[in-house]
Amino acid sequence: MANTNVKRSTHLEEILSRATLRHEPEVEAAEQSLKEMRGATPTPMLDIVLKDGTIRSFNYAYLSVVEVKLRNKLIISFTTGATIIVEGRGLARHRQQVRLHRADEIREPSDSERMLQGEDVLDVERIYITEGEAA
Repeated sequence: MANTNVKRSTHLEEILSRATLRHEPEVEAAEQSLKEMRGATPTPMLDIVLKDGTIRSFNYAYLSVVEVKLRNKLIISFTTGATIIVEGRGLARHRQQVRLHRADEIREPSDSERMLQGEDVLDVERIYITEGEAA
């Protein structure tokens, strides 16, 4: 019967104690980028910030329809009966972010923000929130 209790050299023990499993740099970079993707962990709520400072949060779980009409009106409907109407220009970016559950907030500019930025710079001009019958 062979002796299985072979003593390793101290040098070998030191090397093995520091060794950790590592991948190639390309594999580690790919794993890191996958961790940063938010596809599986959407933002749970969308904040609508009105110009008077009111903030209303809507749960993405109840999002039913997101549409752009005439390229200057974004309509966000929820199964709870709430509808958010955003008027402005270039709203396709907001639509895409809401559709993917990645928008944290949509902000209606205050009067002072409107004056500082100018009308031609703002993408969101007005926001309306309506409550209706649940779908």
